Amino acid sequence: MSKRNAAYPAKRSMNLFYKPDRTTKPATIALYVLFVLVCLLGLGKFLVYDLWAETAQAQQSLTAAEAQLQGVLLELTDYSEVWERYSRYSATEEERDLIDRMEVLALLDEAVGSTASMDAVSIGGDTVQLQFSGVTLAQTARIVKALESSPIVSYTMVNTAATTQSEGAPADDSAPVQASVLIQLQKEVSQG
Repeated sequence: MSKRNAAYPAKRSMNLFYKPDRTTKPATIALYVLFVLVCLLGLGKFLVYDLWAETAQAQQSLTAAEAQLQGVLLELTDYSEVWERYSRYSATEEERDLIDRMEVLALLDEAVGSTASMDAVSIGGDTVQLQFSGVTLAQTARIVKALESSPIVSYTMVNTAATTQSEGAPADDSAPVQASVLIQLQKEVSQG
């Protein structure tokens, strides 16, 4: 083989940059250690501190709830006494089935109004006994008609009507009378 035909490897570029091995230098080791510490602190925050803070918050909430429970239990120590007073002043089942007395009194006030003088009102169960005076027979009829037009009145019955004049005087439609009316109440029927 001749020297001219011999092929030699040819290198066209050369890297003259020297890169020292830094893996064993103290500064590099310190950076690795610092990185590991930061990672451990981050994990510690998420895995330890946050759980601890959440547990402490739950403990505070539990303490507040227990204090509130103790306050409620303290208030309930006299529950039987309060229940006894409540049941004494609250309406019984029978009273709840009755018509509201304020509604009955409003009806009587509206029907009788200032035309007559109410002498006595007695309400028992579903009946009302009403005595009034100072009206004529015609005004008594209008009062009874106004009472009967109410949806809470089943019927009315005039028990007595007597003149207040002396016995010897002639009877007159314009003479004042004293009337006693029995009113039977009923629950208002809802129309639907």
